[in-house]
Amino acid sequence: MSRITIVVDNQTARGLAVEHGLALVIDSSAVRFLFDTGAGAALLPNVAALGIATDSLRRVVLSHGHYDHTGGLAALAAAEPGLAVFAAPGVTQQRYSCHPGQPARELTMPENCRHALETAAERHEIAAFTEIAPQVFLTGPIPRRSGEDCGGPFFLDSACQKPDLLMDEQALLLGDGTLVQGCCHSGIINTLEYCRQCAPHIPVRTLVGGLHLRHATPERLRQTADYLLGLNLRQLVLLHCTGEAASAYLQEKLHCPVHVARSGETYEC
Repeated sequence: MSRITIVVDNQTARGLAVEHGLALVIDSSAVRFLFDTGAGAALLPNVAALGIATDSLRRVVLSHGHYDHTGGLAALAAAEPGLAVFAAPGVTQQRYSCHPGQPARELTMPENCRHALETAAERHEIAAFTEIAPQVFLTGPIPRRSGEDCGGPFFLDSACQKPDLLMDEQALLLGDGTLVQGCCHSGIINTLEYCRQCAPHIPVRTLVGGLHLRHATPERLRQTADYLLGLNLRQLVLLHCTGEAASAYLQEKLHCPVHVARSGETYEC
């Protein structure tokens, strides 16, 4: 059994600092990981408010290179210099979003956080499905095979001419069947199918994290719900970028508990 504490999210249950970002403390049977670091300002205050010792957060997984998942890395590295950081290739690329009628907005990992990554005591580049601790796996880059709409207004240049497929995104799979993702830019169907391919002996039973369905079309929501209905899920713990309408839709369609989670909450998986 694993335990997941939500440290940073867009919403809070306990008066914690709120920001558009995500950070989770994951306690598996073998080891503790910090999964993502939020946008920056909320991580260390919330860690302190929750009574979590920073020296227990020396193993850090970065789900992808957007600032709202990497922005707290520099502050944590300053507090705990001996970090071991796990990230996929390409995590430090320049990133932008460009919504119709709006100027380009930079999403890149902050410069001080990139420096913290480059000078970390241990930097592990995860290029393929890898066991990083007993019964703790990182997917590395996730193939896009399902046909689900995994796009978005993401680009590698400020002129918004070079699409960013966010191939540095990775998810974390625990041996008890818990799957954790940051934003799921790869698509939850692609992610689950890749885990099934790489670890067929681990049936996923709990999904935790953002599913990036805020702007999903009705067809994508239906496709997602139909796929999830085919799994024997115990629970979903939805966060960050899932979206209120998508969360409500999944609560209506799925047969398992679907939690709209907030920072300060802890879930047993």
